[in-house]
Amino acid sequence: MAKLIFTVLLLVSFSFTTAQELNYQEIKQTRSIQEKLISNPDIAYQEALEISKSNNELLSFHGNYYIANYYYNKSELIYSKKLLLNLIDTIEKSNLPKSSKAYQDLLGICVNKLFYIHKNLGEYDRALFYLDKYKTSLPDNRFNEHYGAIKIAMGDYVSGIALLKKELQTTPHLKLGVGEKKIMNNKLFADKYNSIGDAYQAYYLQSKKSVFIDSANYYFNAAATLMLKDNFYPDYTKALLRMRLAKSAALEENYNKSLSLYRQGKNYPVVKDNVRTQQLFDLGMADCFYHLKQSDSAIFYCKKYIENYQTTKVSKENLLMAYNIMTQCYNDKKDTKNAYRYAKKSLELIQSIEGIKSKSLSFLHNYDLSIIKKESNQIIASKNYFKRSLFGISILLLIVSIGFYYYYKLQKEKQIRFLKIIENLKETKTIDTHNLHSNSTEELPKQLIDEELIEKIAIGLKKLEQKEAFLEPNFKLAYVAKKVNTNTAYLSQYFNQVIQKTFSEYTQELRVQYVLQKLNDVPYFRKYTLQAIAEEVGYKDAKTFVRVFKKQTGISPNYYIEKLENTN
Repeated sequence: MAKLIFTVLLLVSFSFTTAQELNYQEIKQTRSIQEKLISNPDIAYQEALEISKSNNELLSFHGNYYIANYYYNKSELIYSKKLLLNLIDTIEKSNLPKSSKAYQDLLGICVNKLFYIHKNLGEYDRALFYLDKYKTSLPDNRFNEHYGAIKIAMGDYVSGIALLKKELQTTPHLKLGVGEKKIMNNKLFADKYNSIGDAYQAYYLQSKKSVFIDSANYYFNAAATLMLKDNFYPDYTKALLRMRLAKSAALEENYNKSLSLYRQGKNYPVVKDNVRTQQLFDLGMADCFYHLKQSDSAIFYCKKYIENYQTTKVSKENLLMAYNIMTQCYNDKKDTKNAYRYAKKSLELIQSIEGIKSKSLSFLHNYDLSIIKKESNQIIASKNYFKRSLFGISILLLIVSIGFYYYYKLQKEKQIRFLKIIENLKETKTIDTHNLHSNSTEELPKQLIDEELIEKIAIGLKKLEQKEAFLEPNFKLAYVAKKVNTNTAYLSQYFNQVIQKTFSEYTQELRVQYVLQKLNDVPYFRKYTLQAIAEEVGYKDAKTFVRVFKKQTGISPNYYIEKLENTN
């Protein structure tokens, strides 16, 4: 009897073990599908479909993952996401022990792909959501890679590149396992090199330091060399290298060289098999043609990019670039209707991108603080560095606390100023900026002009205000003096002695008050660029307008517009 019970337990134990791991043949099978997803995707899809129906739950999970991966590679990201979410839900409800390596590895690759789907869609907040939710299922080096990628997308290139390099150094050069080929391990590192190269290109845009283009090209060439030495997918590798080097040339404003490289890369037939790659070629060539003053060609390639975007939905930033090129090209062609159309699309897309980035920045801020606390606790636990580390962390947390105190204090002050402006606008639509009775005669300094002239100038100014003459760029002291039938000397004395402000201050108040009222009352006015608003009220450039607006209100025009939109 005891022997029988022992045998049953042994069989149960054996069954439980095999349910948690793939056997030798199954591992070879999944490795083969992984490779074919790159070299022969349609056959890979059929094989993945077959094992997804397996009675072995774990093998079935791998099959479903590769099916989702197949659609990811075909740029059907929305469908791929749907499959992955269903698979993650099924894995979590399965009998696989949560602590088992099979469970964590499987969940990790699903979350990894889900992260890149949302990142490619420009949905950084959703990418971060899944990254945070499943971070315990991801190895530290992979988490650094994801976090670094989002940092770069948010414009923090120093931290982002450092994280990517750290991840590159800490990723183990895998010992080849069952059915695994060296080239697939090389591809893993080639992808990392290309990610760092892309980051350096983005960093160059911010800094304009040529050393970053050199760094980008170094990593691109390193990635291509790694792939080509084993002759793996050589045409596609060469095409991508030319595309990346073409972008570097364009960033350095060598558009003829860039266009030549784009054309060389696009000549590889394999480019047509990948719609996302084709998009990048189209957008790059459109950018070159635009800068080479060939508007029709630029519009042609932008339209191709936008058409394919309806399929891929990848990178709102690239879509914004396409809209901007279209706007500028149509403007150069004097086609104001289409120029306005794409300018409006650009503004709407900017608002969408800024909204997503705002949510993502909040996550990054909170996560940065959690990292500080985690690292602080680890350092404090070390006896050798306790005192020095505690002091350093205390200083760091103090700096962070002070920084956020002043940040929130500033935000609160700006909110108070905004509410005060709105309250004043509700009280009256027009504010008399030169109340003649604000000061008694006794309080004023000795006047050099008589009361009759004061009244004459006041009435004249009132008429000009009612006609909104102050919106004209030529609204100067001499112009106004002529309109109110006096000279500049008397008019200047009137402002200094009666209103007790300069003519410039008077003009600025009128213009800013006009802008505040119109932004509050006319929603479409908020869609204007700051340059357009500046010109509307008589300023030649947005920089001057912003400076005047801040001086008068204590807040920026962008902040005021944003608060109005949120309030409404």
